[in-house]
Amino acid sequence: MAGTDAPLRRWWIAPSALLLLGYFLLGLGQSLLFDVDEGAFSEATREMVDSGDWGHTTLNGTDRFDKPIGVYWLQALSVSVLGVNEFALRLPSALAAWIACMALALTAHKAWGPRAGMLAAMVFASSLGPWAMARTATADGLLGLWLMLSALDLWRYVSEDDRKALRRTALWMALGVLTKGPVALLIPAAVLLLWQFAGPSPGLLQKTLRDIWAWLIFVGVAAPWYVYAWLRHGDAFIQGFFLRHNLDRFSAPMEGHGGGWMYFLLVLPLLWMPWTPLAVSLVPRGKQMWAMPLLRFALLWAGFVVVFFSLSATKLPHYVLYAAPGVVLLLTYAGLHASDRLWWCCAALLAAWLGLIVSLPSLLQDHLPWMGDSLYRGLLQSADAPHFVRALSAAVLMVQILWLLSSRFLPSQVQLPRFGLLAMGGSMVLAIGVLPWWSQALQQPVHALALKSAGQAAVQWGVHYPSFALYRQSPAPRRAPEAGEVALVRSDKPTWPDDWPVLASVRGFALVQRPLGSAPAP
Repeated sequence: MAGTDAPLRRWWIAPSALLLLGYFLLGLGQSLLFDVDEGAFSEATREMVDSGDWGHTTLNGTDRFDKPIGVYWLQALSVSVLGVNEFALRLPSALAAWIACMALALTAHKAWGPRAGMLAAMVFASSLGPWAMARTATADGLLGLWLMLSALDLWRYVSEDDRKALRRTALWMALGVLTKGPVALLIPAAVLLLWQFAGPSPGLLQKTLRDIWAWLIFVGVAAPWYVYAWLRHGDAFIQGFFLRHNLDRFSAPMEGHGGGWMYFLLVLPLLWMPWTPLAVSLVPRGKQMWAMPLLRFALLWAGFVVVFFSLSATKLPHYVLYAAPGVVLLLTYAGLHASDRLWWCCAALLAAWLGLIVSLPSLLQDHLPWMGDSLYRGLLQSADAPHFVRALSAAVLMVQILWLLSSRFLPSQVQLPRFGLLAMGGSMVLAIGVLPWWSQALQQPVHALALKSAGQAAVQWGVHYPSFALYRQSPAPRRAPEAGEVALVRSDKPTWPDDWPVLASVRGFALVQRPLGSAPAP
C-alpha cells in the first residue's frame, strides 16, 4: 500500500501546490487597502522605498516604532518589482499563508496519511481567520508563517531529538522576532517548557539551552537590526517599541482594543468557521488526544496562546490566530473521525454562514439605523447596491442546498473533500465579490480624494486614513492645515471656517484648503 501511495504523492504535490497558490492569490489586488492597519503598513513601506533608507520606517514622515523591520523589507521587495499597488503590498502575506498551508499539510500527511494532509490544507486555507490574514498587508500573515514553521520544527525536535529541527526553529523564531517582536520567541519557548513538564521529557530544557548553534543562529539573525535601531534612535526606540507597543499593550488596552477574559473563547469559533463544528467530536476524546504526542503538543500550543492573550489587556481578534498550528491539527484529527451526521451539520452551518456574509451588505443597507456612527451610516447609504454580491449569494445558496440534499446519502470519505472544496469555493466568492464591495463602500472616497490631492501639500485633519498618503504618493501628516495646505476631513461633521474653499467632496469626506493669510484652524 505504501509503495503505491508514494508515487501518487509525488505526482500530485506539484499541481496541488500550484492550485493552492492560485487560490491564495485570487482577487488579491481587487480590493482597496483598508484603514487603519493596511494603510499604515503600506504607507510606511512606500516611504521607506522612496527614501532609500531600508533600516528604519516612518509614517507620514514621523518615526514609526510599532513593528520591527521584517515585513517592510518583504513588502518593499515586492513593490520594487511589481510597483506600489494592492497586489504587491499583500503578496508577502499571501505567499506566507501558502507556505504555512503546505508545511502543515505535509506534517499532517506524515502523521496520519494523505487524507489528513488534504484536510489540514483545506482547514487552514478556507477558515475565516487565516484566509483574512492571507489577504491583509500587515505583519500578522508573515508572523503566522514563522510561528507555523517554529511549531512544526519544534515538534520534530521534541519527538525525534532532531538537532537540525531545533536549529531551524531558532531561525524561524529569529525571523518572527524581526517581523513582530518578542512574541515569536515567547510562544515556542513557553510550549517547550510546558512539553517538558507534561511529557515527561527529562533534561530537554538543559539540552536545548546548551545547543550553541541554535543560539548563534537566533542571535545572528535577530540581533543586528535591533542593535542598529537602538544605536540609531536610543531611548526613543526602547520606549516606542519595547515599552509602548509590547509591555504597555499587555498591561493596558491600546486604542480601545480591550475585552474580558472570555473574549478569545468567543472569537476563536468565528475565526475557524466553517470548520468549527468539528470540534464537537473532540470533546469525548480528551484523554485519547492527550495520550497521543502530536495532539498533546497541539493542545499545549493552542492552549498557551489562548490563555496568554486572554490575560493581555489589549485584545484583537487576530492574536488568537497564533494558535493556528495546534488548532488546525486538532480540527484535522476531528475531521478524520467525524460522523456523517456531523458533516451534514457542518454543511448546514456553512450554508447559513456564507449566506449571512454575502447578504450582510444588503442587510445593512436596508437597516441603516443599525450603524451607530454617522460616517459609516452615510458610506453604506451612498454605496452602490451590491447586485453582484446578491447574485453570488443566490448561487452560493443554490449550491449549498444541492449539497445538503445529496450529502445525507454519501459516506464521510466523500463528504470530507466535497465539504472542503465547497468551503474554499465560498472563500473565493468572498475574495472576488464581497471583499471588493466592502472596500469600495468604505475606502473609495479616501482613494478618490487622495488622487485629487496628488501634487499638493496635504494633511489629515480630524481623521486617520494612512492609505490617503499611499494613494497620493506623498505623506499627509495628522494635524491642522497650515496656510495654503489642503486637508482631508469628514464632511458629515464640518469643522472648517465658512470661507475655506471645498475643493472636492465624496461620500462623507472632503478636501478643504486653508487660504493664504487666513486665521489658524480652530
